Amino acid sequence: MSRFIEKLKQVYQAAPQPLGFGHRKNEPAQPKLQVLAFLKDALPESPSGADAIVFPETQSAVGEVPWGILLGKGASAEIDKLAEAGADFVVVPSDAEVFTGHKKIGKVLRVNPAVTDYVLRSTSDLPVDAVLVGTDTDEEKKLTWERLMLCQRFAGLLTKPVLVPVPPNVTAEELKMVWDTGVSGVTVDIKSVSDAAALATIREHVDGLKYPSRRKFERLSPVLPHVHEVVEDEPDDEEED
Repeated sequence: MSRFIEKLKQVYQAAPQPLGFGHRKNEPAQPKLQVLAFLKDALPESPSGADAIVFPETQSAVGEVPWGILLGKGASAEIDKLAEAGADFVVVPSDAEVFTGHKKIGKVLRVNPAVTDYVLRSTSDLPVDAVLVGTDTDEEKKLTWERLMLCQRFAGLLTKPVLVPVPPNVTAEELKMVWDTGVSGVTVDIKSVSDAAALATIREHVDGLKYPSRRKFERLSPVLPHVHEVVEDEPDDEEED
């Protein structure tokens, strides 16, 4: 399985930390909010601080950090090439061609936030591993109250890990609010050396976050009304004289 997807699922399925100081003996720490860096342009070196990186094109050797690329609408033929190069996952636009095979490569489906709830719920049954909310526009990277509402909506309706875009200058408090909505990861566009430096700050913010409370881990689920069938006792037939 994809290393990055595995971490996302661990965040999604994580239980609240036990009370007390430190972690239990021999019990590994639960992973925190995952950071996915979208590298838009070539930089002198790969940015540090991300849990995974999306490169503009297929790489030959990246190092230990899981990596992938954003597929084009008709780029399903690139999967074989990506598998040979050691890609860990791909980000797939919702209007891209469907592809099968290569189960070791994770699939992150990018969904327009304007999608209806009916269509959104159907995403949970698709053979994808996670969902990225957002389109490729800078305006939607800004963290607003509306974006937080969308985070809550997607995280509550989907049964898969959810990622949302945040700006490079996002604060620790804003990241905490995002994580509290139930999402499992954030994406950051890296377009310059300054953005790469901001990524290191985001890493520090995430490492310092406290785990959400138990209530924050409760997912929304449909509540179906329970209908009680009332059966009236039939009157006894009167005995004839």
